[in-house]
Amino acid sequence: MSTSLLFDADLAATELGRKRRALMPADAQIVASYLSARSDGDREQMRILRRNAAALDPTLVDELDGLNYLAAA
Repeated sequence: MSTSLLFDADLAATELGRKRRALMPADAQIVASYLSARSDGDREQMRILRRNAAALDPTLVDELDGLNYLAAA
C-alpha cells in the first residue's frame, strides 16, 4: 500500500481526488478512513471500520492496531 496514495486521496477535495479514492483497494480505504476517524476521536466509526477490516482480512485489524504506536526513530 502506497502512503502517497492515502495522502493524496485523503487531502484531495477535487474530482480527481474522488476518482483516485474510488480506485483505492478496499483495505487502503479502510486504513485511510480509520486514520481520519482516529484523528476526529470518532470511536464508533473506528469500531465499525475494525469490524469491516476483520471481515475483509483479519490481519488488517493487526495493521490498524499498529497505527496506534509511534514509529521508532
